[in-house]
Amino acid sequence: MDSETSTGKHPTEILAGEIGKFTQDIESLWTTLPLLTNVTGYVLSEARKKKNLYIEKHHIEIKKEGKIFIYSVDAGHSGPLAQLEREYGNLRTACRLVPRHFVISLVSQYDSFLGQVIRFIFAVKPEMLNASEKAIPYTDLIRFQNIEAVKEYIIEKEVESIIRRSHVDQFAWLKEKLKTSFNKELLSWPTFIELTERRNLFVHCDGKICSQYLRVCSEHKCPLPDQCKIGDQLEAPISYFAEAYNCIYEIGVKLAHVIWRRLCPDRLEDSDTNIVDITYELIRKGEYSLAIRILDLFTQDQMKHSDETSKRMMILNRAQAYKWLGDNKQCEQIISLEDWSACEDKFKLAVAVLKGDYLKAYKLMGKLKHDAEFHQAYYKQWPIFKELRQQKEFPEVYQQCYGEPFVLEQTTSKEEDVREIEPPPSNRLKRHPRKSTRSHKIN
Repeated sequence: MDSETSTGKHPTEILAGEIGKFTQDIESLWTTLPLLTNVTGYVLSEARKKKNLYIEKHHIEIKKEGKIFIYSVDAGHSGPLAQLEREYGNLRTACRLVPRHFVISLVSQYDSFLGQVIRFIFAVKPEMLNASEKAIPYTDLIRFQNIEAVKEYIIEKEVESIIRRSHVDQFAWLKEKLKTSFNKELLSWPTFIELTERRNLFVHCDGKICSQYLRVCSEHKCPLPDQCKIGDQLEAPISYFAEAYNCIYEIGVKLAHVIWRRLCPDRLEDSDTNIVDITYELIRKGEYSLAIRILDLFTQDQMKHSDETSKRMMILNRAQAYKWLGDNKQCEQIISLEDWSACEDKFKLAVAVLKGDYLKAYKLMGKLKHDAEFHQAYYKQWPIFKELRQQKEFPEVYQQCYGEPFVLEQTTSKEEDVREIEPPPSNRLKRHPRKSTRSHKIN
């Protein structure tokens, strides 16, 4: 398929960019909320201290009835104390509301991303628009300059109508149009439905449980708080948001790539590259469980890949994710299911390291020092080598191979303004030169 958009880019190139934006946007929420929670918690604590110190300083009468403190003030101190009470009350409310709004924003980012995925579907399958029942009034039609503008208008209206549906109905639409059940055997589906329903409670019901929430969650076997009932107040603690983030990240990436691979099978290499890059970054950041969620799908036997290299990179990333989670047994089982004897030395090195066979790894290091495609910096940067770097023999072997001591360096720069700086070129594992000049990460 060689169709291009008005920008001159293939729809898969645009989708790859949208996947990157989506993952960055929701990651920004996940990394910001704990910081913001800590800050608001600290300020709340300081406000409480400030209020209590004011009471103590001015000798205001206090008495305790059960768990409640009752105090009286004279007219001269009632104003300042009321202000301190308001500040403290506002901060308590903020500590409760801020996590809610992060949940709302998380689901909103997913909805926006789904809209881009649907646009991708119409871009590569424009014939789907033939079934559109959207009517364009004549007064609007005469304002369009060409047929492409009319097409974009119809797409926009179609996307809007789909996004306005419930999240269950959105998946039903995808199943109808693409003849694939995207939520079948999706373990995070109940979590996803509960999350989207809780988001609706936060927006419309102040977080209080309603009958619709209980009904929808019951239909989809969603995990619910113990003995919850209509009128109970739900919140969004950090532990809840963490699982919500993982769920949205997983479903968004899986959905986009399953559709990508189904509709554009001639662009499998680009999809493979994107999946390898995403899961590498997750592993590098220590988000092993999330990397596993994605790779458990894309390393299945029935999943097609552009070539053997891409498949093996995903397998190795999956194996090491399990290893860094402490599941060495699962790591070794994943490796044992493949025949690595005919693979390139860089793959054999990765396998040896994951299995803890360091003597074999050192021999392979000696062979790879002559490989121009395998840079010595990989030993410093790739997560897969983090245990190898800790072996006492490793620095000596490294120096013998490259004629210089092994030194882990970390560089930084002074930020003079808020402009973004272009990141340095990546030094990931390169694919076969005859096929592509792009580079990939195996770990």
